[in-house]
Amino acid sequence: MRTLTGWLKVTILIYGVSAALLHLYTSGFGTFEPRTQRGLHLLFLLPLIYILFPATKNSPKNRPSLLDAIASLLCFAGPAYIVWNAERLNFRMVGMDEVLPMEMILGTTLVLLVVEAARRALSRWMALTIAIALFYLATAPYWPGLMKFKGYSFPRMVEVLFLAGDEGIFGFLIGISSNILFIYILFAGIMISAGVGNFLIDFAVWAAGWAKGGPAKIAVISSSLYGTVSGSTVANVYATGSFTIPLMKKGKFVPKQAAAIEAISSTGGQLMPPIMGAGAFIMSEITGIPYFKIIQAAAIPALLYYLGLFFVVHFISLKQGMACIPKAERPSIFPMLRHAYYFLPFILVVAFLGYGYSPSKSAFYVVLIIFGLSFLDRRTWLTPKKVLDTLFQAAVNAAIIATALAGSGMVVGVLTRTGAALAFGSVLLIASFNNLLFAMILVFLVVSVLGTGIPTTPAYIIAVTVGASALGKFDVALLSAHLFVFYYAVLSDLTPPDAITAFAAANLAGSEMMATGIEAFKLGIAGFLIPFAFVFQPALLLQGTLSEILMATGLTALGVACLSAFLVGYVWSPLNWLHRLLFASAAILLVFPTIGLELVGIGLSGGLFVWARIKK
Repeated sequence: MRTLTGWLKVTILIYGVSAALLHLYTSGFGTFEPRTQRGLHLLFLLPLIYILFPATKNSPKNRPSLLDAIASLLCFAGPAYIVWNAERLNFRMVGMDEVLPMEMILGTTLVLLVVEAARRALSRWMALTIAIALFYLATAPYWPGLMKFKGYSFPRMVEVLFLAGDEGIFGFLIGISSNILFIYILFAGIMISAGVGNFLIDFAVWAAGWAKGGPAKIAVISSSLYGTVSGSTVANVYATGSFTIPLMKKGKFVPKQAAAIEAISSTGGQLMPPIMGAGAFIMSEITGIPYFKIIQAAAIPALLYYLGLFFVVHFISLKQGMACIPKAERPSIFPMLRHAYYFLPFILVVAFLGYGYSPSKSAFYVVLIIFGLSFLDRRTWLTPKKVLDTLFQAAVNAAIIATALAGSGMVVGVLTRTGAALAFGSVLLIASFNNLLFAMILVFLVVSVLGTGIPTTPAYIIAVTVGASALGKFDVALLSAHLFVFYYAVLSDLTPPDAITAFAAANLAGSEMMATGIEAFKLGIAGFLIPFAFVFQPALLLQGTLSEILMATGLTALGVACLSAFLVGYVWSPLNWLHRLLFASAAILLVFPTIGLELVGIGLSGGLFVWARIKK
């Protein structure tokens, strides 16, 4: 990202802060009508991409080029047209009314600008994904079999991508970005500026530093807590990994192990309620399931994900004889208690949601409360400079998310308008031989491929368009299907060959990137198993009686422990390959219980753990 200077820096700062204040106001006092709100959202944010993100390595680093300045003005023009003509466009009949020449010019230009903005701010893979969808829209009449579609004229293509109300660039995804995501990005920024992030890391050191392999357990706890604030796996790695990775290396973890553990921990932050990155908000909008119900259902799987990683870390620590952190290097409990009020924002968000407040209104009130809490300690005061920097950074982060969702909106529009999503579901049904487990494995593979190199939010949106409907054909519950796809969209950040979160951790640890990606995938396998578990055991999503929920949670937790033992090859003593395979068998019986066989899994796992303890 560019570092601007002089008058240009001041101008863009004012512009970005204005964008943040507009969204703060609409979160607290109500949004404009949808088309106007979405137009203003992109009008403020999309130009920032061309001002702040250079096109190539050779582009100017402290100012936009002439082409960047022109592109930013064109980014302003398209949304401005939507805002100015919102009332007329609201009564326009899609597919019937004429697409005006000016709309064709502005729409075509904006589509191309969004693709280039995605390449600059997100990744070349995201830009390529959008480009492939646009190519398919243009060539759909010439495709064979189920992928063939009658096609649209060029003006109607522009209409779908630029003028339609519920899809395309200004569709419901940008509505989520403008109405909900911006305020939560600001919420995260205010939390970090007020010192909550540092407090969470200190809390993790105090909570786990005394244990064997304490540095790695600190990474697990701190990243799970910090991830609920940051909403970005890579940002989580840099925020917590800059502290935990050197600590793990000092505690005798090899660099690729330290990087892999931090990567898995940071990735799981997007699975941890109450924030869950942007995914839970989008899931709520797509499914119509209340946001509060989604984060309730996601709680047990998220805890099981981190429990699996905790077991892996513990067994590695026992295997390699890791020490705890010396008491002198751990924070005292009393300073921690003085800042215990930093847990209040998390509690209040859940409380407001539970009392029926909307997600945006809940975040708005908590932002104001965090601002007040910051003045309880002189070191955390949110001074005017801190506030301006936080508002501007929120606008930049929101611009990246808005670009992702504008591009995703076009992809979703193409997949739904052409029927490609339904065609994929039919293909998946045939390829799986009508077997749910095979279908789930195919969806997992497809999502992992789609998510490679693409941020979690667009990866989930694109994948769920084709994956959730396919699972629905097997009568998988709507929430289970969406959470299944969401998990693998998140975990695709750990999947080679482009495991971006693992690569970021490898950069901090000084380890080889591909080796770190493979290590992260291996050590995180227990987490990859969780979505299969909650599809076959809906009680893990709180769908059942209390006894069913407790039984399913207990069986899966024991299964995750067995799988961790298999991965590490050590419990209290070394395991040979026969014992490791027995642990893997026990894990399968526990995670995929069949009447009576879970008892075999309990007996087998219990016997193995007792044997390992006696052998020690």
